[in-house]
Amino acid sequence: MKITYLAHSTFLLENNSGCRLITDPVDKGSGYDLHQVKADVVTISHHHFDHDAVDQISGDPIVLDKAEKYEVCGFSITGYPAFHDEVKGAKRGSNILFRIESDGKTVVHLGDLGHFPSEEQLNALSGADALLIPVGGIFTIDGAQAYDLASRLSPKVVIPMHFSTPELTFRLNSLNEFLDVSSSLPVRVLSSGESISL
Repeated sequence: MKITYLAHSTFLLENNSGCRLITDPVDKGSGYDLHQVKADVVTISHHHFDHDAVDQISGDPIVLDKAEKYEVCGFSITGYPAFHDEVKGAKRGSNILFRIESDGKTVVHLGDLGHFPSEEQLNALSGADALLIPVGGIFTIDGAQAYDLASRLSPKVVIPMHFSTPELTFRLNSLNEFLDVSSSLPVRVLSSGESISL
């Protein structure tokens, strides 16, 4: 499976069948422009403007925005219910954690997770080939919390997302706050448009 970082929490996953899955498409109002990227499937962790801009995606994709199990386009996808904050959604609502499998590889996308997951969820999400994890704090877990969670989940590679950049139109913590504490993790920082193959 090939993973390309587009912006913010938006990634393009491509499997060996040529199917294209986009995670949490970011809106232009966030400062990023996806330039009408094409996809067959879109996962949406929650319906905030910087994560659910399906209108930025071409190709009439299937939209998955519930904590359910899906089999679509060569992807096996399981959504786990979570929250956007540490008080069970009272501040910012719900969030979905997605485990995405294809070609014998597993990618976990945590959306805008705002708390430490349950033991059951930790077990279900552990050991992925790639963990896509928010690190920017303020609206999600911060760098130190992301380090603790990534350490517990033990993925083969940790890819940080949802952090401050010059383009972003609202405030988040910098990526360095995560990198400063995560030297023991297999972290891979991707720039916009950069890809890795699992």
